[in-house]
Amino acid sequence: MRRSILITSITAAATALTVGVIAATAGNGSPSGSADMHASHSMTASTLTKSDLRNTLNRLLGEHAVLAMNATNLGVTGSKSFPAAAKALDRNSVDLSKAIGSIYGAKAAKTFLDGPFQWRAHVGFFVDYTVALAKKDMAGQNKAVANLTTYTVRHGDFLAGATGLPKLAVRNDLLGHVLELKGQLDAYAGGNYAKAADQYRKAYAHMFMTGDLLAGAIAKQQNLK
Repeated sequence: MRRSILITSITAAATALTVGVIAATAGNGSPSGSADMHASHSMTASTLTKSDLRNTLNRLLGEHAVLAMNATNLGVTGSKSFPAAAKALDRNSVDLSKAIGSIYGAKAAKTFLDGPFQWRAHVGFFVDYTVALAKKDMAGQNKAVANLTTYTVRHGDFLAGATGLPKLAVRNDLLGHVLELKGQLDAYAGGNYAKAADQYRKAYAHMFMTGDLLAGAIAKQQNLK
């Protein structure tokens, strides 16, 4: 009975996340908020430096990892706070798209955020995996993992095309991120909290490597000092 209640709760929360994403993209695609404004301002200032870019990307990507792991941990246990955590995660996704858009334009920002198998999609695939994990649905888990794997290729190619980085390097970096978040959730759901905590720290730290990778390439491309 308890597991049935948890599954019902997480399924409802996943539905709420989907509705929230649709609502966010129905208008201008950008929920308002001071964090959004800060991200946009940081990346569009005429005095943007390589350090500014690196700090902004590292902050937003590190925040993504934390919010994603918090949300999936809450989701797999059926917590009532999952929808709020998912909403915060989506606001971070919008902030990241604005950062990309400030460099490459509105079309690139839209593709980054809402393109097939792009950023928002991979968050949804993690929700799918969380739901399937809570249900002990192996077919659902495998499908979510397959979608996440496709994401690492499609989104990796998008970022590589924009920044000039080698496709394989970006794909592998994204794959590492996916595997770390999956490993953290698996450990947490299995009650191995020591391993989950260790994976949490590693996944967070990895985002700074990703930020440095992207910032370095963009700074070189844009001649930032």
